[in-house]
Amino acid sequence: MLANLRQLTPCSPVEMASALRRLHQAGIRRGFVLVAPTAHARNGDPGRELHWWSELCDLIRLQTGLGIVLVEAAHAGLEPARVLHGARLQKRIAVLDDLTRAERSALLEISRGVCTGDRGLLIEARVLQTPNYEPWEAHMAILGEAVGDLFAGVALGGLPASA
Repeated sequence: MLANLRQLTPCSPVEMASALRRLHQAGIRRGFVLVAPTAHARNGDPGRELHWWSELCDLIRLQTGLGIVLVEAAHAGLEPARVLHGARLQKRIAVLDDLTRAERSALLEISRGVCTGDRGLLIEARVLQTPNYEPWEAHMAILGEAVGDLFAGVALGGLPASA
């Protein structure tokens, strides 16, 4: 974990501009939640896992109005395009492929929240002080019908000065 933290460096203005350009081209022009779908340890059915992530994207869109940016998780990830395909509300949901490390860091820095089980992304989000949630936390919010509450405070906060 400490080795990962030492490798994390803030992105440059050029790298931030590249990430913002990719967001704009994908149709994301306002606040968004970064989602990197990963397999749930307790659920071995890939179809159910894809459905769960798609439903989470729909709930975030419905309850917060934030966009969704789907990216690949490094380990045990699910294909973001399949998650998007399963979502009912596909407007303002984008899949960004082939991100550089710097572009991914820029997206983490300017996102309104991160939801993933990917340890590397979670560590980086915590270092960047980006609100972050693991799938079990999102699942508890779904059960309590409080997904909007999970991301409510982050939708109103200011972005980092670098953005």
